[in-house]
Amino acid sequence: MRPLKLTLSGFHGVRDGMRRDSVTLDLTHLPPGLIALVGPNGAGKTTLMDNLHPYPIMPSHASKMTADGFSYWDHLCGTRGEKDLEWEHAGKLYRSAFAFRNPGKTRKAEYYLFEKGAAGDWVPLQLPDGTLSDGKADTYNRCIEAVLGSPEAFFTSVFSAQNRRPIASYQASEIKRLLAELLGIEHLRDLSAKAGDVAKVLGRSLDTLQRELVGLSAQRERAGQLAREIGQTDEALTTARRERDAETANGAKLLQERATLAARQSASAATEARLRELRQRETELGARRRQLESDHRATATRTATRRRELEQLVASRKLTLAEGPAILAAAEQRDALQMAIGRKQGELGALQQAVSQLEAQRTQHAALSTELQGLEARGKSAAQFAGSLKAQADVIDTVPCRADPMHNTCPLLAQAREAQGKLAEQVITVRDLRASYQAKQLAMKPLADALAALPGQRTALSALQAELARDQQELQRLTALAARKPMLDVAREGLAQAERDLTGLGEEEVAAAAIFAREVADADAQMSTVQRELSGLATEDVTGMLAALDLRIRQSREAVVALDGRIEVLIRQQATLSTELERVTAMVAGLPAVQGKADRLSDEIAQWKLLAKGLGNDGVIALSIDDAGPALTRIVNDLLLACYGPRFTIAIQTQTTLANGEKREGFEIAVNDGENDSTKDFSVMSGGQKIWINECLTRGIALYRAQDSGQAFQTLFTDEADGPLDPERKRAFMRMKREVLRQGGYEREFFITHTPDLVDEADAVIDVVALAAQ
Repeated sequence: MRPLKLTLSGFHGVRDGMRRDSVTLDLTHLPPGLIALVGPNGAGKTTLMDNLHPYPIMPSHASKMTADGFSYWDHLCGTRGEKDLEWEHAGKLYRSAFAFRNPGKTRKAEYYLFEKGAAGDWVPLQLPDGTLSDGKADTYNRCIEAVLGSPEAFFTSVFSAQNRRPIASYQASEIKRLLAELLGIEHLRDLSAKAGDVAKVLGRSLDTLQRELVGLSAQRERAGQLAREIGQTDEALTTARRERDAETANGAKLLQERATLAARQSASAATEARLRELRQRETELGARRRQLESDHRATATRTATRRRELEQLVASRKLTLAEGPAILAAAEQRDALQMAIGRKQGELGALQQAVSQLEAQRTQHAALSTELQGLEARGKSAAQFAGSLKAQADVIDTVPCRADPMHNTCPLLAQAREAQGKLAEQVITVRDLRASYQAKQLAMKPLADALAALPGQRTALSALQAELARDQQELQRLTALAARKPMLDVAREGLAQAERDLTGLGEEEVAAAAIFAREVADADAQMSTVQRELSGLATEDVTGMLAALDLRIRQSREAVVALDGRIEVLIRQQATLSTELERVTAMVAGLPAVQGKADRLSDEIAQWKLLAKGLGNDGVIALSIDDAGPALTRIVNDLLLACYGPRFTIAIQTQTTLANGEKREGFEIAVNDGENDSTKDFSVMSGGQKIWINECLTRGIALYRAQDSGQAFQTLFTDEADGPLDPERKRAFMRMKREVLRQGGYEREFFITHTPDLVDEADAVIDVVALAAQ
């Protein structure tokens, strides 16, 4: 691919960097070799470089090198934007025309790829499969990839953009996809995908057959279950018929027995009448016996309740009588305690009056103490003021001009004369304060002596109040106890009566027990007589036997009817199960054919999956990549040797060893350092070393692609890749560029740099500032 002419309009980079709405860059007149784009930062160099290719991506700003990883709208200004690139590839001329419109409400983008026809006009490109570049993004992407390949391969091998990922950071799946395209075996991946799709379609058919097999297997199990149920029904039917025959024979036997008993019943009518009379009498005697027992239990319950009440009453009366001596003595103790309480109450009043007087004196003492503190403070202040006045007045006698006439008119001694006049008055004030202070001290002395007895008086008062409280409680107790004296006579009378009642209750219990025993013995005797007569006549009573036989005959008939119904249900059930078994057996007959079809389909799916795997990343593609590894390594190492010397060589490993010793497909780059005789992973190299090794890898892939496919791109692109390199490495970097151009047969390389020495080595220079001024 060789860019010929680029026109950009409505791009931020053009407007902000070049101060223009649009710019046109004509590249047809440039010589072969290294072409440098120069200019200050922000002048628009990267904007031009990012658009010198036909892919709808600005690679320096794309999150990933696919169309869905970039949006032009972030880099356009105004309501319209255009990109028009004419380029050449494989001897054909193409034109990529992008148009963007953003009126405010909706945004629209159109992407066209034209090919120059034989008549010199531009016609939309149409692929052999009928895909036509009609302005849509997806059709444009399919057309451009059909001409140049995938954008991932282009921006990995041909175009080195800013912020690009190092090749060593690619995942194994990414590098496989990239190398498969570079090796021209991408069609194998398509074949693998198609084989996988065939396997999926067949798999859906197999799933249908498997579901059918599961259903048929369930029907087979159902057939076995139906056979078992039919066998169980046959057994139940045989059992029911046998039980019906036995019950029919039993019914006939019961009818014969009833006929015999009916004949006997007609001959013993008188005996039956007596039996009915005796049974009635037996029932009456049984009821009387039960009534006697019920009455006896009720009487025993009432007697026990009454006995508990009397015993509780006796215990209560005895307890009251036991307190008799204390109740009798309580009256005398109460009177003595009342006199003692009256005496203590008199003492309490006198003691409360004395404490009140002392409390008043304590208040007076506190007031005098406060006044003394105030007098003391005032006295100290007055004494200090008097001392100050005296010091000021003494100045009059000590100054040298005291005998001079001007002494009386000196303004400096006016304060001293004023202090001398106030001194006498202040001395009197100090003396009065001292006299008042001494008088109040004399007044406080008797108060302090009297207050010394206050704590003792308070303690005596509290003790006397506690004694009075205890005496009052004791007085209440004695009063309540003395009030119970009339209850002693009542308790004596009640105790005697309760004891008499207990004695009478015992006599009643004995009499009632004797009566109960006599009546029960009489009832039992009569019951024995009736039962003896009944036993003598029981052999003649066939009425009960006839009733029992009638019940058994009725039950036998009901049992026969139930068994007939059960037999009918079992016959219908047997017929239903047999019909269903025939239907299920017919369905299960097709199971071997479906199983055979499923087995054949499963084998075919396995073959298609094996084909998909063999043509996929882990099959032929992986083997081809393994074969390409040494050749790619050789090209990269040749570039390193030609440009940077023999220090560094790389080894590309397409298989990695796991911890368990097994190998799997991968992609790792090991760097051998000849000076230090060591091997490092690419990720631990320094920033500058990573730059030139990664550039050698990038260009090595480009050279391998050109040599292997025979379809070389005519132009390479590099955007500020030399920044971290030292001056010597920068010069080696330029040598590497020329070596790549030589080995790959490239026509030219466009590169951006801010290093003047590298610009001087370029074969041509595109000055962005000068371009903006045109």
